[in-house]
This record gives sequence, structure tokens and C-alpha cells, in this order.
Amino acid sequence: MMKYVIRRIVRRPWLSLMGLVMAAAFCFFLCYLVRYREGLQTELEEVRSGYEILCVVTDSRGIRAQNLSLNQSFADFVNDPEKGLGNYVKKLNLSMDLPCSSSLGSGSLIGVNSREASDKLNPAKGGSCDYVVEDFFGSSEYICLVAEEYYESLAGQQISMTISMPTMGPKEELIDRTFLVVGWFRGQGSDFYAPYAATSRLTGAGGASRTDSLSFILADNTKAEEMMEKAMEVFTTVDPASYSTRPALTVQDRQYKASITELEQNISRTDYLLPISAILSLAAGFLIGFLAVRGETRTYALMRTLGVSGPALAVMVLIEQTLLPAAGVAAVALVLGKPIAALVYFACHLVGCTLAVLRPALASPTRLLYQQD
Repeated sequence: MMKYVIRRIVRRPWLSLMGLVMAAAFCFFLCYLVRYREGLQTELEEVRSGYEILCVVTDSRGIRAQNLSLNQSFADFVNDPEKGLGNYVKKLNLSMDLPCSSSLGSGSLIGVNSREASDKLNPAKGGSCDYVVEDFFGSSEYICLVAEEYYESLAGQQISMTISMPTMGPKEELIDRTFLVVGWFRGQGSDFYAPYAATSRLTGAGGASRTDSLSFILADNTKAEEMMEKAMEVFTTVDPASYSTRPALTVQDRQYKASITELEQNISRTDYLLPISAILSLAAGFLIGFLAVRGETRTYALMRTLGVSGPALAVMVLIEQTLLPAAGVAAVALVLGKPIAALVYFACHLVGCTLAVLRPALASPTRLLYQQD
């Protein structure tokens, strides 16, 4: 049987090559769609799990995110996993700004618990800093960073500061503290950066605790609405016309939602194209089968007269028309690494080819000759 099939392929090379090219092209299209969809799905999962959504506390009108003078209870609420937002928070950024004076002049002592709490320290905002202690931001010791221009002369030295502390009354309290210089930040001036826990110790000694800026990263991006519902127990939403004393919480997820929407739309379009490509694969197989049997009724009638059964004839024709396409499909599967998708294509191609071949192959010799005439 195989010798006869190979002779038939050689006798009609144009049809065999057309079947090979069409099979490879349609199989490539289907496999590419599958791989493209998988890539979109992977990207979607990465965005959902890896995109960092920043939530920022501002005044009620959404104008200021710094110098808010928030009561410490707001930071405690955000950090509390039982009664607050602790379960929704992955990274909390806090800062506290206290006026101070030192040998460098008048400036501010800024307590921070992370690089992201200040633009001057955050590399993503063009800032930079360096320090010699292992965990500067997590420390509660009286250590500080100075402007880069002063670091060479002050590195490792103690610097005395007079710090203005907020109190519950109308007047501020002045306290003196000595900080060890352990690093620098990019910039100029007489400001200092210290660990947030250290500045919190200062307020505990002198007066009312406060937080001047508060932001955090969502731990689970899919729970943004759930987090906001809980947050509204303490915060409010931004209203440009508001004069409320309650701070507002804003979820900066516009870009995140736009990315998710675009990826989901692309996946949806691909889902429409996949069944269409399967139908096209079936149509390609039918076309190849139709061209294979067209004008061959006399040959088939002779073979049936010589004793070849209808099913055997159908198998011979199918092998003839799918041998080279199978080789093309295997090559595409190997190149694109999608054997399942290639197998699905070949199944559709085989079904289409079978639909075209079965009727003439199973017809009686008399009917075949009648159709030829």
C-alpha cells in the first residue's frame, strides 16, 4: 500500500506540496495563537500578582500628601491586622517632619521607615542614599543621614540638634538630642533623615505623636475594593469641594486597571480566533481532500473492480493526502513547541479531508463510472 501511496504523491507533486504548505501555514497560525494566548495569560497573572498598587493618604480635597500632621491612630489603623488594614498592606511608608536646628543651620529632622517614604531617598523618583548600618530604616537608634555635601566631614560623628516638638497646647516644646551620622542622601541643605521609630521616640518623650505622610502597597491587588470598604471606617474619599478634617485615602490603580482590561480584551479576542482557526483547518483539509478525489473516479472504479474495498481505498487516499501535511505539522510543533495545538490542527485537517474522501471512496464502481460519464 505504501509503495502505491508514494507513487501517487510523486505523480501529483503540486497537490502534495500544496497540502504540505497549507498544513504548515494553518498549523503555524493555530500554534502561534495558542502560544500568544498563553503569553497573555501569564502576563495577566504577573500583573495581578506583581503590579504594586500605591495607596496614598491625602487631605480630604486630595491636594496634599505631605505635612498632614496625622494623629498616630491613623498609622496604627493601617498597620493593625485585626481591626484595621494590616491584612491588606504589603509595605507601609511613613514619614514625620520635625523642625530642627543644628550647626548646619535651620532645617528639618525627617523620620522615615523606608526609601519610598521620601522622594529624595527613593531611586524611582530620582533620589539616592547610602548608609553604613545594616538596617537603617528599621532601627530605633538616634542615627541620621546628612546631605551628601556634608557627609565627608561629618561621617561617624555625633551632631547635636534642637528639635521643635508638637504638643497638645499652643506652644511647641524644644528638646535637644544627639544623632550619629551614618550615611548620606543626595541633595543639599541642613535637613536630616532618621529612622521613623527614632523620631517616634522623640514625640513620645515630648508631646503628641503624629505622622506627616502615609502610603502603602496593596498586598493583594484583587482586594482593593474590599480594602477601601474597610478603610472608610476611618478615612474618606477625595472630594475637591470638601472641607472635612478627615484624611482621604486614594488607591492609585488606574494604570493597573487599564493594563488588566487591555490584557483581558486581547485574551477574549484570541478566544474568538481559536475556534475560527480550527474551522479554517477543517476547511483546508476538506479542500485538499476534494482536490485529491476530483477527476479520479475512473481510477477508483478500476481499483474497486480489482477487489480493493471501499474502506481500504479511503485509507489509501487519506494517507496520500495527509502524509506530507503530517510532516509539516510535526515540524511546526517542534519549532513552536506546541504539540497539543499541532495535534488539534491535524485532527481538524484529517476530519475535513475525510469528509471529502469518504463519499467517492465508498461508492460502488458502477456509480463511480456513471459520475465520470
